[in-house]
Amino acid sequence: MIASAEFTAAVEVGIAALCAGEEPPSDEEIWERLTGAGVEPWLAERLLIFLPMAYTRRLLPDVLYPETLTTPGGQVRLAAEPVFAAALDRAQRAGRAEIERIALRSAEFDAINNALHAGSQLSDLVLGESTLAKDLSPAGDGDGGVPSPRAVFLELLRAHGVPLDGETQAGAELCVHPAPDGLAMAQVDFAVSHPALARPWLVESFAGHGTTWREAIGRATRMFERGALHPIVEGLLRPGAAPDQVERQRYEHPGGPFEVVLGPQINLFTDRPVPSAAPVLDRLLDALRAEPLSRQVHGLRLFTAHHDGHLQTNEVLLDNDPWPTGESVTAHAESPLPDGNVAVRLFALLVPCT
Repeated sequence: MIASAEFTAAVEVGIAALCAGEEPPSDEEIWERLTGAGVEPWLAERLLIFLPMAYTRRLLPDVLYPETLTTPGGQVRLAAEPVFAAALDRAQRAGRAEIERIALRSAEFDAINNALHAGSQLSDLVLGESTLAKDLSPAGDGDGGVPSPRAVFLELLRAHGVPLDGETQAGAELCVHPAPDGLAMAQVDFAVSHPALARPWLVESFAGHGTTWREAIGRATRMFERGALHPIVEGLLRPGAAPDQVERQRYEHPGGPFEVVLGPQINLFTDRPVPSAAPVLDRLLDALRAEPLSRQVHGLRLFTAHHDGHLQTNEVLLDNDPWPTGESVTAHAESPLPDGNVAVRLFALLVPCT
């Protein structure tokens, strides 16, 4: 069985399904929403059962809850179910509205509510086991149709020979965004921590869509691998592991020289040739000379989107935070294409020269 940490993305998908719409959806609607987006039935079943149970424990922590479920085939130990463990962990970070939306679906919540109406006190309640009408489906050996971005990221780092020890930490989290029916929209936040970084964590986010969660998460992961993975590996985690996947240039800064380790330009929303964003990057680097930079590794990312030559999205991040001066530079740059839709993304690390 996969560890509970590898079901964190599945839990996010389940939460989105349970919280969709202005009114709570029925179990049938949730089931169709999950399985229709490629969630395997055994995992969809566990999300439907375990998420409300986990959120009830978060909403009403003073009650003594059972550690097992009763099924026709015998008892199920909740501690042995990694989907329940992942749901319980995620519930601790949930907001009030989300907690109430999900917990109120639980049969355990109904039993507690009935006991309170009968005069019982929360601190005195010892809840009996919930009983399922049928046995849980056998859990599959894989991810159940919702790949773990964290597991994929760690595997990419291992493939590049990056040692994952106490010095280097890495993770990835899925954020589910609303999407039209029949479409899954995933944002994956890839994060890495290393002592050489100017900030404790460097985070790069990529979005992907598809008819299934496997497709959507896969697209976001491939975008990350193409645009940001190699600068992170080559400039920070294991120099020399991917030299042909990045461009390097020396950069003179008042605080000392840096090497710019640049990933490839990613062009979106068009099949037409898009001019290089190198001139815009040069202007950003010129403007950056006015900013104090520590002798640590800094992340620089730009993302702009235009429609018919008009700027629609303008993001320039320095060490994860919006950089207003940089956004002013990109706001005054020409559109890559005079018409149609086009977006450009660049990511680089600034590594102190020794």
